[in-house]
Amino acid sequence: MTGKFYLFSQWLKNHRIEISIFFLAFGTRFLYAVLVQIFFGSHGFIAYKDAEVLYLGGANNFLEHSVFSINSFPPYLPDVYRTPLYTFFVASFLWLKLPFFGIIATQNFLAGIISILVYRIGQLLFSSKRVGLLAAVATSLEPLSIYWNNLLMSDYLFTFFFILGCYKLFQKNYPVFGLLLGLATLVRPIGLYFFWILLLAAIINEFWGQGNLFKLSWRKFLLAMILFIIVLFPWMARNKILFDTWQLSSAFWYNLYLRPMNEFVQTQGFSLPMPIAPSDYPNPETFIYSFQSVAFYKQQFMEIFKKYPLQYSQFHLGLSVKSLLANQYNYLANYVLRPELPALFYGGRNKLIMAAVAIGGLAWSLLYLLMFLSFLHRSSRVFLAAFLVILALVALSLGVLGGGKDADMSRYLLPLAPFVFLFAGSGIKDFYLRLKRTAAGN
Repeated sequence: MTGKFYLFSQWLKNHRIEISIFFLAFGTRFLYAVLVQIFFGSHGFIAYKDAEVLYLGGANNFLEHSVFSINSFPPYLPDVYRTPLYTFFVASFLWLKLPFFGIIATQNFLAGIISILVYRIGQLLFSSKRVGLLAAVATSLEPLSIYWNNLLMSDYLFTFFFILGCYKLFQKNYPVFGLLLGLATLVRPIGLYFFWILLLAAIINEFWGQGNLFKLSWRKFLLAMILFIIVLFPWMARNKILFDTWQLSSAFWYNLYLRPMNEFVQTQGFSLPMPIAPSDYPNPETFIYSFQSVAFYKQQFMEIFKKYPLQYSQFHLGLSVKSLLANQYNYLANYVLRPELPALFYGGRNKLIMAAVAIGGLAWSLLYLLMFLSFLHRSSRVFLAAFLVILALVALSLGVLGGGKDADMSRYLLPLAPFVFLFAGSGIKDFYLRLKRTAAGN
């Protein structure tokens, strides 16, 4: 018994930093969840519309009617607006008769694991415990991360699979990376693009390091692709059988047409035509999410784009840049805290909160700039370029969904924020070391 206690105490000593990181991330979120439960009840965890309609509703339909559907009344038609894994995740808790708080506590637990992985990635990519530690602490305490983590939304399950997959990628365990990115894609379909961008970056990075194309880990790369496709294939086959398409989701054209294109046509003085459900369509409420509507969205989008190619391109790019540079904490202050806790925004307290919001926005702008300093670190240069491409892709494809006043894409940045912290920390470190060497040389 004494020997086991000694081994356990040694394990605690050897992993004290990681244990501290875990409890920092888990503890802050768990405390927030307890406060939500006390003051708002379980409804506080499904306050965001998608949480109640798409995920909770979809999970209940799966359990009660054995169909993957977001219909709120019969007939419960199968749909493909959302990929299935988070719905199954929520359904598993409901099947066990566990409260919403149990789902949120599990997501908080995953957040603790994510912060540990960020710390380890800092050591793998930059050979620096300090960079990893600072990024892990920032990931643990970032306010919007805490907010989204405590809702029944798919973003944190996606983030968990994505960050764990990246950790395996940097360990050069490419097959497990492919498996995990496949699971991430079953949570959110944008993982499909993340996988190929990062896999290409890994191939380039290996070639750059070895300088010999034939020494690359081709078998591992190929196995990563196979495992990635195997994970996705059952869902794609289901869609082919039911809807005659191999696509993962109908969300892309739905979102593109009804959000940025809808805003664009208003600037041109006309409105969008909308698809009309056939008279015999069983459940018209969800026709807009169907693949029948997707064909309509695509056709109409292309017709408008061909008429206004330059104008729309400028409009879409402007929305993307705006969403990336917008102060995301305006959303947290004005659309989350102010409606629920208006007393916080009376008098001088309002000025203090808005000052904190402004400081937070400036901090993110500075982090983006500091990321580029990480190009000084040669060993991580390829992956920095890959993450910048992914960041641009997210802004172009998802950032435009948060157009308008106080544009918000904070939930879409959750899987990327840890890498912003990591690369910014590495950039500061490398810049400081170069200045130090230059001063020593003089």
